Amino acid sequence: MYTPDKIRNVMLVGHSGSGKTSLAEALLFLAKSTDRLGTVADGNTVCDFDPEEIKRKASIFTAMAPFEYDGKHINLIDVPGLFDFELGIYEGIKAAESVIATVSARSGVAVGTIKAIKLANKNHKSKMFFLTKMSAEHADFKKVFEGLKNEFGTGVCPIVFPVMAEGKPTVYVDLLKNKAYTYAAGKATETAIPDTNGYVDELRAAMNEAVAETDEALMEKFFGGEEFSHEEIVKGVKDGVKQGILMPVLCGDSTTLEGIDLLLGAINYILPSPAEIGEFDATDADGKAVKLKIDQNGPLVAYIFKTVSDPFVGKLSFVKVLSGKLAGSTAIVNATTGESEKPGKLIFVKGKKQIDASEIGAGDICAITKLASAKTGDTLCSAGKVYKVEPIVFPHPSMTMAIKAKNKGDEGKIAAA
Repeated sequence: MYTPDKIRNVMLVGHSGSGKTSLAEALLFLAKSTDRLGTVADGNTVCDFDPEEIKRKASIFTAMAPFEYDGKHINLIDVPGLFDFELGIYEGIKAAESVIATVSARSGVAVGTIKAIKLANKNHKSKMFFLTKMSAEHADFKKVFEGLKNEFGTGVCPIVFPVMAEGKPTVYVDLLKNKAYTYAAGKATETAIPDTNGYVDELRAAMNEAVAETDEALMEKFFGGEEFSHEEIVKGVKDGVKQGILMPVLCGDSTTLEGIDLLLGAINYILPSPAEIGEFDATDADGKAVKLKIDQNGPLVAYIFKTVSDPFVGKLSFVKVLSGKLAGSTAIVNATTGESEKPGKLIFVKGKKQIDASEIGAGDICAITKLASAKTGDTLCSAGKVYKVEPIVFPHPSMTMAIKAKNKGDEGKIAAA
């Protein structure tokens, strides 16, 4: 069982085709959570495993991909970018503390990017940008970075940028650490920061301006022309991301694995853990609004953010445990309906792979098998300590359609179709 300070719940969002699923694949591979680097084109990625997704080469369903990296437990939530399946982002936003918006370094800011960031702002989530496809033809970091600043303001903060030569990135500069790296076969080697005709200084000034926005004392120091210390910059970035006013920008390539290690480090040390978020809103049995701590020693409160029908185990309810601990033997009550529930197995779901779990603590995500009547949006809790979390507000459908069996007893045939 992981403690809340060791967990990162991160949702990958962005316009369709911006590289979310490929980025998830690169993160899993570099973290040694998988033994091969799958591709969307080959239909062998962890997150796009449904036959329709493989056929269409696009995400249709929200997929989970938990993994460990450098002592942290990271729950990746890969949601569809196609607007036809945008319910996925509403499911994931309830489970994540942070969102990483993928933006193609070729095509730049798109409608899907803007919609995702608006939803993240509305739900008070931390935000980060990752510019994908840096090795592709016509990739342009400067143009896309300026597009992000124009769209989202001075809180857009450069952290990593590429030095280009003949249209290809040759060096990646980490502005936070003031270090530069070259890449070969996905492995980074430190090198000297090359001459960029003042562009490093320009980006560092943009970073300092963004950091200054996070604290009044830093703002005074900035306008007074004083230099920030390394510690002040790192703390300012982390605090600003947690507050939602600062949005770091990193970049790389999921095919060559360039910059992916820097993103893994940023997930662990910049994005907030559930423990750093600290508390969540709920209502008690009397309907009174309360704030509860994200604490494994607190009362059990778990929120169902997604429900699927699995062909092998049946109904799967994906839950975010907000407080307390959840075990397969736990007696739970559905706070939304008042009914008692007997959970089946607890499992971690990684794409189509299912891994048994004995106990899940506050801040973590798992799936529960065979809950009888619980549905998406319901809150599960201990008997005698009833708390309810505000359910997801899904967008209204533009059309409704249903398929019904003509003959009684043919429902199974429809389910298998």
